[in-house]
Amino acid sequence: MESIKTWLDKIQLTCQQIGHNYIDMIIDQCGVNFSVIPALSGFSPAIRWQSLYQGLPENIYLDDAPLLVRIKLEEAQQVQWLYALAHEAAVTAPLLVLGSSWRFDVLAEWLVRCIDAQHEGCAGIFRFWDTRIFSYLFTHVLNSEQQSTLHRPVLFWSWLDRDGAPVLLEGNGSAWGEKDVSEKIVLTDNQFESLMCLCDAKQLLIYQPLSEKLFMSRESEFAAYFKAMLAATKEGVLFDDKRNELVIEHILKN
Repeated sequence: MESIKTWLDKIQLTCQQIGHNYIDMIIDQCGVNFSVIPALSGFSPAIRWQSLYQGLPENIYLDDAPLLVRIKLEEAQQVQWLYALAHEAAVTAPLLVLGSSWRFDVLAEWLVRCIDAQHEGCAGIFRFWDTRIFSYLFTHVLNSEQQSTLHRPVLFWSWLDRDGAPVLLEGNGSAWGEKDVSEKIVLTDNQFESLMCLCDAKQLLIYQPLSEKLFMSRESEFAAYFKAMLAATKEGVLFDDKRNELVIEHILKN
């Protein structure tokens, strides 16, 4: 829990150094198992927030929608709530923090378009804000243009990794232009398979963990499972029992 305070303290300092008097974050309401919307309505001055499902069919489930929230650093009550929420969400839905110089409404609209993705002509929700897989989007999943789309409005992304260590990933931080429109993220079969490998690795870690002594950290443990899942997919082993056996064998061998 101390790592959360240290992390958010550093984020505040970073924002102050770049002349920002606010912090933006994405809250995954599905992960925290309760709606934060009632709490957001109780602040004066009001906290700016928007559902990132706005304009999408999924927005009918507003209490489950991811929210973009802007916290004013000069408002002690808002900052205190941010720290409390970060502690409460730490296990099931760690917060993804971002720094952006864009107007709040423009930033929210851009991120909504990033979420409204496609695969094989079918629309779907691209849950990029999950901090457990976020870094892998930029190393194993998205192509350079798609990465640029996500990075475009953001100076930096930050989160706590599986070991409670703060991560800071630089964005593009480009100035907003009125004619700017984000390109729809269309996932190829290979990209979709990589996402599925991330999900499979997460599930196998829960149901078939190996000795922690094999790994230097929780992050290296997940990376090993993910790499082995990618290898199994490449070999065409797709059914659960045989696939899981091959993954464990691959990890132990390497």
